[in-house]
Amino acid sequence: AVVSTQSTGEPYEKILKKLVSYFTIFEQEHRFLSTNGKEKIRDIIDSIYHGINEKGYCSVNVIDELNVIKLSYINKEHFRDPPEIKDSDVPIITADLLQCDDWDLTLRELYPHLDNQKPVRLLADRSLLGIDLVKKCIQSLIYYNLATVISPIQYSNTYYSTNVIHTIIQDAELQEECKQYVKIHPEPIPEWDCIFNLYVTFQSGIKLKRLLMFEKPFLNNINERKLVEFGLLKGILKRLHKYPVVRNLDHDCDTPPQLKEYIASDVLDGQHSFDDISVKLKCKLNKVKEDLEFCKYVTIIQKLGV
Repeated sequence: AVVSTQSTGEPYEKILKKLVSYFTIFEQEHRFLSTNGKEKIRDIIDSIYHGINEKGYCSVNVIDELNVIKLSYINKEHFRDPPEIKDSDVPIITADLLQCDDWDLTLRELYPHLDNQKPVRLLADRSLLGIDLVKKCIQSLIYYNLATVISPIQYSNTYYSTNVIHTIIQDAELQEECKQYVKIHPEPIPEWDCIFNLYVTFQSGIKLKRLLMFEKPFLNNINERKLVEFGLLKGILKRLHKYPVVRNLDHDCDTPPQLKEYIASDVLDGQHSFDDISVKLKCKLNKVKEDLEFCKYVTIIQKLGV
């Protein structure tokens, strides 16, 4: 391929240097270039070309499963700064990390714990890494379009469908992706009409546990958690978050016992959701709700988000 004069070839330099290194090793150890015709080499180059252009990375078996070319393309001009990561954010891996090279030590320690379910705080505890290191690692994955973050999916959460639901009616590719994503077992593949009707159920807002009780998506081979996860990732669903703010508290009087820890932790500022508070203080979400939701000194602000 020839790079346009208006474009920089810098992002491709690393790929070409690494490809030269691969072919040098294959020739020295297996005389690969000397003993194989141009046709086979052209097929390998074609596989690399299509993989890099379509997915941003490639993995090509050259001689056997132990002799593989793995390359990835990163053009930093196309990336935006990642968002601030909260303790309660759940990283969702959106690419095959095993196809990516140049893992740092943090990612090597963190990778076994990345299951698309654990929040950042729990990942730090399980991997024995500092919370700041884990956040920086997740930010790096997001920066390179290898991951994103959502809030924890819990059955007590309330979700609303968005206008995006109307745009996917004609998008057959997205429908197929959704069917593969939400299925519990390989067969039978869930019907799109059934999936769509479930998303429509969220239009007026519904708790996930009520969806499970009344719609029973598992009877149609649909994982309700994966249904919500896909909806959040694609903008089909938004979650209702609750942010407590302390008010009307006379500092001359005794602080209500249930508020003391929250006030000391500075989490009643309208910037911390119930999830954030639960994870930060390492207490059950139900306890946070019981302590704050009906307290006369606390106002609850509700916002839609992921």
